Amino acid sequence: MLAGDIYTFAIGRCISGLASGIAVNVLNNYMREISPIQWRMFYSTMIQVALSVGTFMVTTLFYPIRDLPNEWEFKYLFGVPILFGLLQLAFMGAIIESPSWLIQTHQVERSREAMNQLYSSGDVESHRMALVESIQRQNNEVQTKSSKLGLLLSRKYSKQFSIAIVLATMQQLSGMNALVGYGPNMFKAVGVRELRLSNTFANFSRLDNMYIAARYGDRFKRRTLLLFGSIGMMFMGIGFTLCQVYHNDVSKWSLGWLVSTELVPETLGATSGAISTFFTWTAQFFIGVYYQQISSPSHWGNHAFFVFAGVTFVLFLFVLAFVQDTSHKTSDQVTAMFHTGSKTNEVFVVASTPKGFESVV
Repeated sequence: MLAGDIYTFAIGRCISGLASGIAVNVLNNYMREISPIQWRMFYSTMIQVALSVGTFMVTTLFYPIRDLPNEWEFKYLFGVPILFGLLQLAFMGAIIESPSWLIQTHQVERSREAMNQLYSSGDVESHRMALVESIQRQNNEVQTKSSKLGLLLSRKYSKQFSIAIVLATMQQLSGMNALVGYGPNMFKAVGVRELRLSNTFANFSRLDNMYIAARYGDRFKRRTLLLFGSIGMMFMGIGFTLCQVYHNDVSKWSLGWLVSTELVPETLGATSGAISTFFTWTAQFFIGVYYQQISSPSHWGNHAFFVFAGVTFVLFLFVLAFVQDTSHKTSDQVTAMFHTGSKTNEVFVVASTPKGFESVV
């Protein structure tokens, strides 16, 4: 916000990028670890709902800004994250530690306290003991390898790890960031004069449909949603670009990170998530650098968006061939789908009801 030159601004954005990458990985793994399996999509997608609210608010704040603003008419937008950071620090003490992480770090008694805070009355102890058994088995497995990355690359987990990376990468290659970033040029090509409307339409559609995905997504299988969303995005990318948002929200943007975290055990979630997020941001970098070049009039022009239709079709084939359904399954059950002979604990399947949702379940 206070940068006086492009170099200071670039350094600030670099630090911000590191922070956002860490936040995405931590948030997705945290939500995966504290959410009962039947509510996992709801909680994980709420992250995307919050992001959608933020982008929609930023888009709305552009309307009071003049066409030729002075620097302080837009610089305050870069200072808003400071307020959110301060609020997060202020309320950090109210955040309940993940029971899975507590068990991983051998704080088993504290995990019981955390579960009692997170879940309503029920068979919490059976759930906790099953989780303890599962994570202790995972910890023993990690100790047999020189590193967690080495375990992810082993025969037992390499397929799940590869799928997680592909899904995280495809989340950005679906074309939604290009639609948000270069939407004004697309709308200008069809005669829309108020170019800020493009981001308003895209971000409002994203917010609305992310909420629908959060509310009803757990009623459907993850694999079905990915297949339906991918094929829908392909056709909408060719015919009606704005409707691509609908299919994207119920598939890649709501499920990309969720399925990526569900594919690996809790002890490997942070490592797998960090590498997957790296590929996510790398894909976004290539879109930012190269899409504006291929969409120039001297190259593909308005037809450049067809590239994303092709990418989503490739994702459809990939999901059809390699991705198995992870909905309402524990990490042990997911591992057993990919690796025969893995142990599972059926007691862990029925998780306790999260507090505040007793009347919904």
